[in-house]
Formats: sequence, C-alpha cells, structure tokens
Amino acid sequence: MKNKDKANRNSREFGRREFIKKVSLGATGIGILTSELSCSGINIFSKKSGKKKEAGAMLYRRLGRTDLMVSEIGLGGHYNGPKWQEKKSNEQWQREAVFKECLKNGINLFDTNTEYERESLGKVLQLIPEFREELYVVTDINDQQQTASEIYDYLMEMIDVQLDNLQLPSVDILRFTTVIKKTPPERLEVVFKAFHKMKKDGKVKYFALSQHDPELLTKWVNKYDEIDIIYVPYNYFAPRAEDELFDAAKKKDMGIVIIKPFNKGTIFNPELADLIEGSGSRSILDRVEKEKEQRTPESLIQGTNLTLAQASLGYILANESVSTVIPGMETVEEVRENVSIVGSKFGNLERSLLEKYATKITDTLPPNYRWLNHWCHA
Repeated sequence: MKNKDKANRNSREFGRREFIKKVSLGATGIGILTSELSCSGINIFSKKSGKKKEAGAMLYRRLGRTDLMVSEIGLGGHYNGPKWQEKKSNEQWQREAVFKECLKNGINLFDTNTEYERESLGKVLQLIPEFREELYVVTDINDQQQTASEIYDYLMEMIDVQLDNLQLPSVDILRFTTVIKKTPPERLEVVFKAFHKMKKDGKVKYFALSQHDPELLTKWVNKYDEIDIIYVPYNYFAPRAEDELFDAAKKKDMGIVIIKPFNKGTIFNPELADLIEGSGSRSILDRVEKEKEQRTPESLIQGTNLTLAQASLGYILANESVSTVIPGMETVEEVRENVSIVGSKFGNLERSLLEKYATKITDTLPPNYRWLNHWCHA
C-alpha cells in the first residue's frame, strides 16, 4: 500500500472512531431521541453499552483546512423532488424519519437550502441538544442582484433569520451560493467582509462558496484565500470539476463538497426507464452477467450490480479529492440505499455500467438546467 493511500485510510478510520466515541459519550443527552426511535422500532443505541450500532459502516474524510471529519455522505437539501407529494417528503414526520436514519448510519453533515429545511432540521435538533456538537450544520445564503453595500446588510440580516429558523446560536458553515457569472468580484469581497463579522460575532465558523461553473470557481479559488470550502456539481455525467478545480482547491487545502450527484435528478428521469432493468426509477442497472443467478441484496454493492444512485455516488467517492457528497434524501429507503455504497469497491466495471447513460442525460435536462449540457461527460 502506498504511503499516501495508507495515510488517507488511517485518517478516515480515525475520524470514524472519533465520531463513534463522541456519540457514545453523548448518549445520555439524546435520551429523548433514543426513546422515540425505540417506540418506532428502531434501536440506534445498545442499551447495554450505549454505543452506536451500525455507525462503523460510515467512513469520514477531512474537510480541508477546517480539520472537520465529515461523513463521506451528508444530507443535502431540496426535499421537493419530482415525486415529493407522493413521498410526503416535506412533512415533518418524514423529515424526522430521514434525520434519524442519517444518525443511525453515521451521517454527521447536514446541509440546508431553504427556510423550510432549516425549520425542519431545527425542530429535530431541539430533541437532541447535547448531540448538536457532534453534528455539522450548514446554512445557505443566495446571492442577490444588489449593490456591494446592499449585499452586506442583506447578509447580516439573513444570518440572523436563518439562525432563528434553525433555533441555533451559530452554525458550523456559512455557504454563499452564487449564480453563474453574475457575482462580480467587488460584491464577493463584501461577502467575505460580512463573513468575518459573523465569525467574530460567533455566528459562523467556516466559509463555503458554491458555484455551478467549475472554471469560474477555479478562478475564485486561485484569487481568494478566504474560502474554506467549495461546493460544486460533479458526477459521472458532468465531471468537468476534476479538470483543474480540484487541484486548485487542494493546493489551498480547501474542503470539497459535491452537490447534484444525480445531475439534478435527471438520471432518474422516466424517459430513461426503458434503459434500466428492474422496477422503479432507482432500479438496478443493466446486469453484465445475465446468465448468472440473481444476486442477493448484500452483493449488489460488491462489484457489478448497483442502483443508479449508488453507481453515481461510487464514482464521486472514488475521487480522493472529494471530502463529501450531499445528495438530497427524501425517504428512509433512499438514505439506506445511498449510504450502502460507502466503503465499496468502484472500478472500471462499475464505470462501464454508467457509460451508456452519459450520452442520454443531456436530452432529459429541465430547461433551467440545460447549462449542464456544456460540461457533460459525453
């Protein structure tokens, strides 16, 4: 084993052990949550030892110079996918179920995009106040078409609003989301000024910049040292971020968080259903060894047969530059499906399963995401 690979594995293993250790120490503080889970038939903690079960399946990576050890898969935002009404994904009971399943599987990074998401997460965090310190919470403020002076006041106002939504005195990460090529440098510099004031006031710890265009984000990474973490779309169908951006971010030891792992959900588009075997939009990819017996659920993540979601996440996590990937998850089943890829082998065979889908995705993009066509794999 190469020294670099060994060091990386040791780092991830250390993070996993530390998280489990902290969870164990915080078991008393989450008695309310544990009680609720027991009533629902889910038992996260061993009554005898107080140690968290099944958390060992999760692995952790260093989030750049923040030194935060974050789960390889985090909980992303946007709980309003194509079938959100059917899934009841915006109802609080469903969000609580997803949140608890995330905890059960060792997820410790929770991202929020909208007011509803912050309020939903905030309600659950009130059930586990002493467990809050073991989790990393992200809040997001979007760029506005304002002057440099106006954006400063807007940011200072919005952080208070969002902390109120979360019912928290502070968050771990402030994410500033910029629109493609619409955030001029002078406004971005004011954003940094606002962040420094928030940090001084104890409201935020780290700054993340989110941008859909890898080339533009690369320029900003090279220019600004204030960025602790970057958020960028990256997946098999849109891999352009790996060309220069990842190297630029690593040189400055910035954490890399991947958004849109499922290409804005287009890999589950009904128009692609005829290319996928099995049932449901997240069904098993085309089998490469059809003559063999049906594999067991346990073997689906071991080599050849993955769901589209698992294959996409596996491709992303195979890149060691990535700190974490944060898919939006609307149901407990989706959490289980996604986390099952952690620690699994992902090689050339798995990549080949995605190959034929890469050329189909561009035709299924919604109008407001057609810009992805310019940086797709095909």
